[in-house]
Amino acid sequence: MPAEPFVVVGGDAAGLSAASKFARADADREVVVFEKGRWVSYAHCGTPYFVKGEVEKLTDMLSLSPE
Repeated sequence: MPAEPFVVVGGDAAGLSAASKFARADADREVVVFEKGRWVSYAHCGTPYFVKGEVEKLTDMLSLSPE
């Protein structure tokens, strides 16, 4: 019987860091991340630049991968 997956609630920096650590600790076990927001792990640290107008589009702060 396969092991239960690691389940992480929250796809921001802390959640994805935890998911990465789980994956490294047990590469054979599935890791599932749930995020209710529109984007996973956007650059919170860039928010002041968006508010100040130095970043025009919020989507410019996204880092997307093929997956």
